[in-house]
Amino acid sequence: MRRRGGGAGRVGRAGRVASLRAAVANAVVAGLALVAALSGCAAGAGPTGPRFVTPPLIRFSSVLWPVPLQLIGAQPGARLRITATLSSARGTWTSGATYDVGGDGTIDFAHDRPQLAPFTQPDSAGLFWSLRGPSLGPEDLAQQWMRDASPVTLTASDGDRVVARRTFQLQGLATTSHTAAVYTHDLGPEGVGSQPPPHETHEDEQVGTFWSTASVERPVGPAVLMFDDPSPGASSAFTAPVLSQFGASVFVIPVSSPDGVHVSTVIDSGTVAAVLDWLDHRTGVDARHVFAFGTGAAEQLAVWAATTFPGRLHGLFAGGGAPALLCLAGSSASPVFAGSVGLPCEREPGPATTPPSIQEVAGPVVLACGRDDEVFPPACDDLRSLAQTRTLRAGDELLIQAGAAHAVTVPPGLPIALPSARGPSGADAQSTEGARIAFWNAVGQQLLRAVLS
Repeated sequence: MRRRGGGAGRVGRAGRVASLRAAVANAVVAGLALVAALSGCAAGAGPTGPRFVTPPLIRFSSVLWPVPLQLIGAQPGARLRITATLSSARGTWTSGATYDVGGDGTIDFAHDRPQLAPFTQPDSAGLFWSLRGPSLGPEDLAQQWMRDASPVTLTASDGDRVVARRTFQLQGLATTSHTAAVYTHDLGPEGVGSQPPPHETHEDEQVGTFWSTASVERPVGPAVLMFDDPSPGASSAFTAPVLSQFGASVFVIPVSSPDGVHVSTVIDSGTVAAVLDWLDHRTGVDARHVFAFGTGAAEQLAVWAATTFPGRLHGLFAGGGAPALLCLAGSSASPVFAGSVGLPCEREPGPATTPPSIQEVAGPVVLACGRDDEVFPPACDDLRSLAQTRTLRAGDELLIQAGAAHAVTVPPGLPIALPSARGPSGADAQSTEGARIAFWNAVGQQLLRAVLS
């Protein structure tokens, strides 16, 4: 597989990859198929004097790729403190950095190095993803960043004097999502599926949640079968809206994990087969392009599904976990059953564990990990072993980021699950944010390719 990380460059198919990257970037800046942008004020603070400026037509959201951002009209040579503040009913979040104004009176946040900041390299989104505030529970966290509009105010100060100020309204991406609960009876013959649920299922209960992107403008598109990662920022409440922005419908199967590595949820292969049948019957789903998605503890389930249903799942997006099935935490019970038989599983991950082969996955495989993962340290070693079971295909990516922590699949721009400072593991926030951008760029490229096909 193509490897990227630790400064390594990309190899092969450069022109085609560059054109797709340009498509992703254009979608971000234009605020069309991709998530990016910040929906701030369309105009600056005023026609003259110091002011924050962004290109026209950029829409800002809480999921934020770096976009052009400058402070212009300042005193050349001045040293300004730029602070970011967000206040809501749940508390206050702040960040800040010091910059030297250039000879042209401009601070270009994408190119100028910050000082006294929680990030060390130029980053036009750094003051947004580095916001720190109160710790929130899962529901409040999703409400704050994915459903509400969050006003973030940037203030430039020269000592006690305010030089410029602008407020950006970060829109939650889930505000326009269309979701529906899917129950056992929906998968049976009386529903739209073609096969009944597993015979062990005796009650009508919720199997998962479906996020639809079908519309008049885009009646058919790819789909993602997501095994939910329950960790903060990586769960479907955050990732499904991003996938929807790329044009993919999402079917989420819930997963629980006590430690971020093992799962405590049992999945039945018959249920997954019934879900795939159900997706085949969705008028808005392109059944040729259904991808498996699983990160953290759920990675093993996504890899299992992609290798068990290679004729029905086109590609695989995974990272931050073990590729082989791990037994339920503290037991020898399998997390996956075929009928009434549990599949073989490993009590604990280890170097002797043989990864499943992903050779039969027909479409692209995108794998990501942080080399300084503190939750599951062998993540990158395991992904290398998994990648070696496959002959390189178009769209394959193995993304290994030095200095990145565990949460490399949280959407970029979200100030969630980032290291506060370089700790004993060596992880730092900016490297982790860079890994997030790389992962979601790769996922976005493949989904946009499927949309355009």
